[in-house]
Amino acid sequence: MSVQFYIILNEHAGSGHAGTLWPQIKERLDAAQVSYQVAVSEYPHHTVLLSEQFGKQLPDEPHQGWVVLAVGGDGTLHEAINGLTQLHREYPIPVAYIPIGSGNDFARGAGMALNWHEALNQVIQCTHATNYDIGTYNETIKQERGVFTNNLGIGFDAAIISQANQSRAKVWLNKHHLGSLSYLASALSVYYNQTGFTLTVHVGNRRDIYPHAFLVTTTNHPYFGGGVGIAPNAKITDHKLHLVVIEKPNFFKLLWLALRLVFKRHLTSKAVHYYQASRVHLTVPAIEYGQLDGEEMGGRFFDVYAGVEQYPFWFDITI
Repeated sequence: MSVQFYIILNEHAGSGHAGTLWPQIKERLDAAQVSYQVAVSEYPHHTVLLSEQFGKQLPDEPHQGWVVLAVGGDGTLHEAINGLTQLHREYPIPVAYIPIGSGNDFARGAGMALNWHEALNQVIQCTHATNYDIGTYNETIKQERGVFTNNLGIGFDAAIISQANQSRAKVWLNKHHLGSLSYLASALSVYYNQTGFTLTVHVGNRRDIYPHAFLVTTTNHPYFGGGVGIAPNAKITDHKLHLVVIEKPNFFKLLWLALRLVFKRHLTSKAVHYYQASRVHLTVPAIEYGQLDGEEMGGRFFDVYAGVEQYPFWFDITI
């Protein structure tokens, strides 16, 4: 099937790496005689608006021949698909992705190439859309709802993202492809300041209360934080969310957990609690940081319902 691409370019992704690479990507597209339009995302949440406005222009019918292509990081993909899902179309517009951010966890989780040349081939040589799982959320306190492709996190990981994003060193590290070091440096600082908090987990008829929750991650695939395999068995085709709850360990237990995490054996630790379900309900009656696909939600109370649905993606991982 021949398609046209509506490209949303986030030049700031990867601390400007996407903008630097765009002339090479454009050259490849032109050489392959790909039909496309380009819109530049100029400020936070602009991609949501661009994708939603573009979708409103297309008739809600099968085989409309367009794909929205996000060129940037996980945050750019997150915004693009949130704009598209606000339209509630019977025939959703497929979305594609060239991973040029600092984390690129969705590419890892989907089995896409992390090299942009290969990822571009997987997109432009694709012949049909494939449905993959995405997470949904409804946060009732602030009345926010939307979708996530990677994970929704509360506590430790979200606080790390918040602090790392404020770090001046992150820009320099990203330019030298060492962005994960900014998260590591922030993790040590956040650990000493992050206290345990009360979390209630509702899954089906089960209710569990954790008085000293530390890290709470609801994920759609194995990875978060730039390749950390928090839920090794998760797949974006299993129609489940994977919830990992870690209670606050002392520093030495934290190091031991980190080591077990490297070898994907952390889920058997006593401080780690693991759920698989199509729906979860989380409540946190204290102000904690939250994150969606690496984007800050800010500090807040939480009463959030998370679920899973499918959305069409336009890339072929067999290429």
